[in-house]
Amino acid sequence: MTFLNPLVLLGLLASAIPIILHFLNLRKLKTIEFSTLRFLKELQKTKIRRLKIKQLILLILRILIITFIVLAFARPTIKSSFPGIGTYAKTSSVFILDNSFSMDVSDENGNRFSQAKNIIRTLLNNLKEGDEAALITMVDDKNINELSFTRNLELINDDLQKVKISLKTANLESSLRKAASMLEKSMNLIKDIYIITDAQPNVFFRENKDSLKLFDNNTSVYIIPIGFNSGKNLQNLSIDSVNVITKIFQKDKPVEIEAHIRNHSEKDINGALISLFINNQRLTQRIFDLQAKSQKTILLNAIPPAFGTNTAYVELENDALEYDNKRHFGFIIPEQPKIAIIGNSDKSRYISLVFSAVRQGNNSPDYKLFGPEQIGSINLNDFDLIILAGGPFKDSDFDRIKRYLENSGSVLFFADDLTNRETFISGMSKLNLAGLKQLKFPDNSPGDLKLIDKLHPLFEGVFKGTTDNYKIAEKVEIYQSLSTFSGQSLIEIPGGSLINELRIGEGKLLYISVTPDLRWSSFPLTGLFPTIIYRSAYYLSYKQEIGKTSLVGIPIVFSLPKKYSAGGTFKVIDPKNIESSVQSVNLPSGALLRFDNNEITGSYVIKSQDNIPISLFSVNTNPTESNINHLSEKDIENHFMNILNKNVNFEMIEDRNNIIKGIERARTGTELWQLAIILALCFVIAEMLVAKSSKNESFSVENS
Repeated sequence: MTFLNPLVLLGLLASAIPIILHFLNLRKLKTIEFSTLRFLKELQKTKIRRLKIKQLILLILRILIITFIVLAFARPTIKSSFPGIGTYAKTSSVFILDNSFSMDVSDENGNRFSQAKNIIRTLLNNLKEGDEAALITMVDDKNINELSFTRNLELINDDLQKVKISLKTANLESSLRKAASMLEKSMNLIKDIYIITDAQPNVFFRENKDSLKLFDNNTSVYIIPIGFNSGKNLQNLSIDSVNVITKIFQKDKPVEIEAHIRNHSEKDINGALISLFINNQRLTQRIFDLQAKSQKTILLNAIPPAFGTNTAYVELENDALEYDNKRHFGFIIPEQPKIAIIGNSDKSRYISLVFSAVRQGNNSPDYKLFGPEQIGSINLNDFDLIILAGGPFKDSDFDRIKRYLENSGSVLFFADDLTNRETFISGMSKLNLAGLKQLKFPDNSPGDLKLIDKLHPLFEGVFKGTTDNYKIAEKVEIYQSLSTFSGQSLIEIPGGSLINELRIGEGKLLYISVTPDLRWSSFPLTGLFPTIIYRSAYYLSYKQEIGKTSLVGIPIVFSLPKKYSAGGTFKVIDPKNIESSVQSVNLPSGALLRFDNNEITGSYVIKSQDNIPISLFSVNTNPTESNINHLSEKDIENHFMNILNKNVNFEMIEDRNNIIKGIERARTGTELWQLAIILALCFVIAEMLVAKSSKNESFSVENS
C-alpha cells in the first residue's frame, strides 16, 4: 500500500484526543446524596460492567473515525485491483523518444522513426481519463523548467507530429534525469516511463557516472527497442573522420587528405565509391572494397581551384543511413605573402635570388628589401614575414621584433656576424633564443647535416621515398655556427642545430644558426636553401590554414590573433550562405570568438567586417551515431540495473503486438480513499448508537 499524500498521516496524532478525554472522565468524582447504605447494595454490578464496556467501545469507535478520516485524505492506494470498491489509479506517463538520425533507417517494418511515433500514439490511446503524459526527445535543448505534464493528450499528439530527426547525438541519461525531476512532483500512484529507441551503444553512454539512483518504487521503466526483431541486413558505410595531410597550401599544388571509412554491416561491401569535392566540384574519386565490421584509410588528393577559403567534403554513395556519407573540412590557400628582407646586399643576395626565380608565378611572394638601418621606420605589421638577413642591429630593433612576434608575426632569423656580439646575444635572449653555443669546424673537416625532421611541414614532399631522418643526400659544409638549444630542432649538425623553431606569444620564429652568405657555410649553394626559404614564406606567414572541426550542436570557440582584437564583430557565413554576426570577447591574448548556432553540417567561413577571410570551421555529425547495430538485451538490462533504484520495475518489450497487454498488467492499481470514507461514516453511525445506548444505561444506573 502507498499513500499519495503521506504528510496527511501526521493527522493520526489526533486519534489520541479521545484517549485523553476518556482518562480525564475516569478521574471525575460525582457526589450522590443517599440516606442509608441499603441503596448502594441495590446497584447491579452487571449494569456497571456493561456501562464500562460500552465506554470502551465508544473510545475505540472515536479513534477509528479519526483514523479513517485521516487515511481518506492521505489517499491510500494498492497496486492491484480491488473488486467493487476503490477507483482506478491515475497514471503519469513520460514518453522518451530517440530522434537521433540513426533512427531514420528503414527495415521490413518501414521507417524506424515512424515506427517509434506509432508506438507512442498507441500508448497514448491506451491512457484513461485523468491520466497525464509528457513527451521528451533524446535530442532536446529544453530544460526541465520547459517540460510539464498535460491531461490533454491531443497536445502530446501534436507535439509528437512536430518532432523531427536531429543531427545531434541522442542523450538517454539527460532524458531520464528530466523524467525523474518531473515524476518527483507527480501526485499519481502509477508512474510509467517509455523509452522508444534503436538501442545503439552510444545512446547508453553515461556522462555523469555518479551513484545517483533514479525513480521511486512506484515507477515502471519500459524500453521498447526498434529494429530488434528485424531480419533485414542493413548495409552502412560511414566516414568517421578526415585528416588533411597537407600542411602548407599553395595554388596549383595538390592537397592530400586521408578519409577513415568504417563498414558497420555484417557483410563485405565491394565496389564502393568515394569522391572528393572542393568548392562543390568533384575533383577525384576512388573505388574500394571493405570487409564486414572493419575500417580502412583511403588517400585522396586534388588541386584546389582557387585562392582563399576552400570548402571541401568527402562523400560516399547512398546506403541505409545517408547522414554519415559526407564529411566536411576546409582550408585556406593564402594569397601572395608580403615579405620584408632586412639586411645589406651581401647578406640578402641569395635570399632575394630565391624569390626572384619564382616571381614569374602567380603565387610568388611579394618581397621588399630594406637595409638594417631602416628597420626603425618600417611598419612591421604590414608584412606577413620578416627575414632578418644581417645587421648591424640595435637593442631597440630587437624590442620591435619581439613585439611584432607577440602580435602573431613571423620571423626567419639568420645568425649575424655584423651586429655587436653583446647586442646580438642580448637580442637573442629577448627572442627566447637562450643557450647559445659557438661552433667552429676546421676547413679540411667541415660540419655536415646529421638529422632532419622530415615529417615537419616545412619539409613536406621534399624528401621522396624515405622518412628516415638520418638518410640525407644533401651535402652541406659548415665551418662556423652560432647554435641554440631553444625550441624544436628541425635540422641537427655536430654539436648543435642548424634550424630551430619556437613560438613567441602568437608568433612563430625560425632561427638558422649560419649566415645567409658563404662566410660560415655552403648552405646558400645547396638545394636545401631555396626550399627552406621559399616554403618558410608560406609556412610562417599563415597561422590558420586548416579549419577547425566540430560536431553538430557543440559550440566552437576560436582564439583569434591580437591583430583582430579590435574587430569587435565578425561575420560568419554558414553552409547555406546565410550571414550572421558574432561579437568577440577581447582578452589580453587576443579576440575570443564563440559560435553556438551550428545546427547544420558543412563549412562556416569567418570574415572581418572588411570581408577578409580570417578562418573557417567545419561541422559534422557524431560518428558514433553511424553504428546502426544495437546493444544486446543483457547489456541493456545491466545498464539500467546500474542507474535505477532497486525496487523500480524494469521491463524490455520486444514484441510490439503485446505491448499494451504487458503494460496493462503492470499498470493495474486502486485508490482506497472512498473505502476509508465509507468506513469512517459507518463508525460515526455506530458511535452515535452506542453513545445513545450508553447514555440511557448510565441514567438508569444513576437512578438505581
